[in-house]
Amino acid sequence: MRPFPLRTLLALSVLAAGAASMPAQTTSAAEDLHGLKIEHPRQRPTPTPFPLNVRTGRRQELEFRSAEAMTQADRDLVAANEDEIARRADLQGFHLDDDSARDSGRGAWEYEQAVCPVFPDHVILEYSRDNGAGDVSLFSAVIPRGEGHVRVIPARRRSYSLWTPSASNALTLNDFNHMVKESRDGLSPDWLTLGLCYTALTGGHVRAGLKAKVAEEEHFPLPAPATIIVSNKGGAEVRFSDTTPNTREMTWVLQFAQSGRLLKVRHGDAHELLEKPMKESAVDLGKPGN
Repeated sequence: MRPFPLRTLLALSVLAAGAASMPAQTTSAAEDLHGLKIEHPRQRPTPTPFPLNVRTGRRQELEFRSAEAMTQADRDLVAANEDEIARRADLQGFHLDDDSARDSGRGAWEYEQAVCPVFPDHVILEYSRDNGAGDVSLFSAVIPRGEGHVRVIPARRRSYSLWTPSASNALTLNDFNHMVKESRDGLSPDWLTLGLCYTALTGGHVRAGLKAKVAEEEHFPLPAPATIIVSNKGGAEVRFSDTTPNTREMTWVLQFAQSGRLLKVRHGDAHELLEKPMKESAVDLGKPGN
């Protein structure tokens, strides 16, 4: 073999020494074995007023307490605001001090508390008077535990809605948004309980349909379970069905802006995920002629 020239040997020695002094190169996570560069798309956070990584529980319905079952502190708060509730109710055509109702045999005014854990700074009461079929009056009263003023939200007067249905009334939405502003913690991440509390402001006792934990708990026809829908444009849409026994199944849809403000509420007939089977005889495909 022909020997390398001295100049070539010196050059090879310099290159080897330089390579030894360089740190070892590691394969980049953005490159594969063929040298192709791979860029992973950035994970952008989903724009929604409700954090999607927070567990909020599975509250299916609110607790309603009679006046006798309320805490002493809440009863004292109601007593201190009785005159203001009566004054504001009178402006809406609900006369709490109407003594003629007793003499005429009509029902007296009663109230119960809707316990809303997402509004710890407010006491929500549902006032009602039942004068018989086709003559029911109903309104809600909201009392702040701290700063703020009493609110009266009309639902039905003698079985008729005032102006527009209270479920989608702009006044109801405005009162709900003000309650969020008055809350110390702002908008709660528990979107389903927020929806249930909104229904309580309209005089509703809603039992929301939930997704069954196991298949054995499912029943058919199957109502749509409570869901939250978000988009890349921001905001959120909360949907749930009212599955209260012995009542007409209805669907609630609450649309929230990215800021958390409640923009719109729809309340209409519920749609089942599985329709009831048709009353027709089964066809045997294995039978000749079929």
